[in-house]
Amino acid sequence: MNKVMLIYPSGEQYQRGEDRCQINVEASVSNSLRACNDLGYAASILRNSGYEVFLRDYPAENLTYNDFEADFKNENPDAVFISTTNGSIFSDIEFVEKIKNMKPNIVVILKSALFFNPDENLFSEINLENIDYLIGGETEFIIKPLLEAHYKNKENLSLIEGICYKNNGKWIVNKLTAFNENIDKIPFPARDLMRNELYINPQTNRPMATIATSRGCPSNCIYCVSPLISGKKVRFRSVKSVYEEINECYNRFQIKDFFFKSDTFTINKQWVIELCDCILSSPLKGRINWVANSRVNTIDDEMLKKMKMAGCSVIALGLESGSEESLKLMKKGTTLEQNKTAVKLIKKNKLQIFGFYLIGFPWENKKHLDLTKKLIFDLDTDFIEISIAVPFKGSELYNMVYLGTSSEKNDKGIVEGRDSFKNTALCTEFLTNEELNKFRKDIILKYHLRPSYILKKIFNKNLTFDLFRNYIKYGIRLIKNVL
Repeated sequence: MNKVMLIYPSGEQYQRGEDRCQINVEASVSNSLRACNDLGYAASILRNSGYEVFLRDYPAENLTYNDFEADFKNENPDAVFISTTNGSIFSDIEFVEKIKNMKPNIVVILKSALFFNPDENLFSEINLENIDYLIGGETEFIIKPLLEAHYKNKENLSLIEGICYKNNGKWIVNKLTAFNENIDKIPFPARDLMRNELYINPQTNRPMATIATSRGCPSNCIYCVSPLISGKKVRFRSVKSVYEEINECYNRFQIKDFFFKSDTFTINKQWVIELCDCILSSPLKGRINWVANSRVNTIDDEMLKKMKMAGCSVIALGLESGSEESLKLMKKGTTLEQNKTAVKLIKKNKLQIFGFYLIGFPWENKKHLDLTKKLIFDLDTDFIEISIAVPFKGSELYNMVYLGTSSEKNDKGIVEGRDSFKNTALCTEFLTNEELNKFRKDIILKYHLRPSYILKKIFNKNLTFDLFRNYIKYGIRLIKNVL
């Protein structure tokens, strides 16, 4: 029986399971760490197939390479599966080099959106000599046939879409041509192997499980790789399957808080209302709390009322910009008026709002930033984050910045190793990285240090000691990251 070690390597905390954004959590001001579901899915599938598995999220536990080394020697795995990100790729590769020094014949598999149908440049920009396989497609449908092919018949590697493998020292790319429609087939993540208490909902200070409800996005935002890596067609899980996973989390693991992960949770009103009705007619009514994301043009009063009744407390919105021009050029598909209407509607239904903004596009100058600043303070959402656009490979923004449609192309340096907060990638032709970072830090500091904002948090009728303590913790992180 082969043993597989599934890990997030020690180092900074990234949202490694979030292929579309891959946020550096430690460098952000208000993002919380989410559960390592990608490891959990792979663990469930491999365990069901007869493999021994070991799962650990070293950054979440604040563990070092020495802790990993001790585990490695104790477990003596045959293969290591690592989920990597755009920002952590180089440090993760250094981590792999140490693994290979300990056990040269170990099989190393790296999974990342970086490896989705990659071009030849990837293999010259990143040193992959110590890696055996790259997964760029959906791991849940790949990990089992990949290991079976490795251990039983390597000729079958050519049949597995969404992977890269070596043949006589040369990387072979098996492009992904079709997405699996039946995502209900995927088993629930192996939460018995995950330390669920590490992933906290900052609003309740309780463990928060991440539950994927759908995959795919029909939108055309130029900065996002979701339509590429998940498909333009939205593939929904059945309401029955989602509810069963919620129920398992609640009854088996005593988890009451949830993040419903999707590219746009509210994209199908009928599905959302069906899920809410399922919760409301179940023993979980009034016992769970959940967070979901939305686009401003996919919600209405009826849906929000139903979501609130079923336990929703926070809605995350990609508001992006206060400039109508920027919204059009980034192909967001929404307008400033829709931004304002959505925020007003959500506030009316007494739900909290996490507003996300994105700056640093090729065309942006100080005028665009000033308009975004005005919108941020006008909307006055409960929480905000401002990210600097990273031209992820495969996105239209990458093509614009690196491949020819921007006049400042080809002098930006490679995009791997960059994220939205640290070592940001320069996209704009009119503003420097320093100016973008200064704008972000200035606005975040001014926004959170307003007396009105602080008083609103202090006099919140739902304020508890744990919540107050969390506000202090995030406030310290904010000041540390900004100053």
